[in-house]
Amino acid sequence: MKKFFSAVLAVIMVLALVACGSNQASSAASASTPASDSPASSASSAEVKVEPITVRISAGPSGGNNFLICAAFADQMMKTFPEYTISAEISNGTAQNIRATAENEAQMCVAMSDGAMYAYEAGREYTDLEAGQFAYVAGGYQTIIHFMVPANSSVESIYDLKGSKIAASQGTTCQYYLPIVLEAYGMTTDDVEVTQLQLADMMNALSDGTVDAAMHITSYPLAAISDVAATKGIKILNIVDKEAEYIHENYPFFSPMIIAGGSYQGISEDVQTIGTLNTLICRSDLSEEFVYNFVKTIMENNDTLKNVHPKCGDFNLDNTLTGAVIPIHPGAEKYYKEAGIL
Repeated sequence: MKKFFSAVLAVIMVLALVACGSNQASSAASASTPASDSPASSASSAEVKVEPITVRISAGPSGGNNFLICAAFADQMMKTFPEYTISAEISNGTAQNIRATAENEAQMCVAMSDGAMYAYEAGREYTDLEAGQFAYVAGGYQTIIHFMVPANSSVESIYDLKGSKIAASQGTTCQYYLPIVLEAYGMTTDDVEVTQLQLADMMNALSDGTVDAAMHITSYPLAAISDVAATKGIKILNIVDKEAEYIHENYPFFSPMIIAGGSYQGISEDVQTIGTLNTLICRSDLSEEFVYNFVKTIMENNDTLKNVHPKCGDFNLDNTLTGAVIPIHPGAEKYYKEAGIL
């Protein structure tokens, strides 16, 4: 009987050793199997779980550059982060964008650099807002001052315009930008006769000689300007040297910029002038994680986005900080430091 039990015990021990060896072999095989072969690891390493959030971007008129750009950004973000709900919202421009963001109807918006600065400081037309409630996200495409005279005009410099009739486009350009430019040339609006007109009417007035000069700020080329350049001919006056330096030092949202020669018929050489950027700003309390992911996504998908809309391509690492005239949001700052531009 003892021999029988000894034999049974021996068999059990052998079976246990075989099972143990099999498990060890299985573990070793699993460890040596590439991670990509495992169903659990088949998900893209780019997929990162994020906190769901809804963000509205107050952009601009439907069909306009800013609306289309923001819509492209929103679409790319939601493809990359399905947890996010982002929308581009229709507006009539910077002032409405800023006020919508201040009231939390939007959490991010497009603003010209000067609008961003004065909104942050609660200055100029934003004295009723609380200061410090905005932060900088990214800078995009240029909007450049076009100070124009007829091609056959004897005027060669803004200095020559004292006593002249000047038309400026309605709103910020006439109310704020024209006085800044005149100031750099030792003049005020009292030294000229100013007419505030819509763009089409202003270009007609320049074309038919009702005014001596016209000023507008825009990206280029602009069809309304191109039409007059082709039919009547124009000169675009330079804003350069000490005058441009004066403007930048006293109004830092303006920087030297160039209208490339050939952009308008009859203007073969580069025009040196000044301009500002269309920027993205946000509420200072917007999620740091979201802003980091937003900036990273639009910067690292630049080639894809500019195929959707060419101006999306101007939101890039080369110029994104040019319009940073208010504090940079911590989420954006984190990415810019990683990218080596801060």
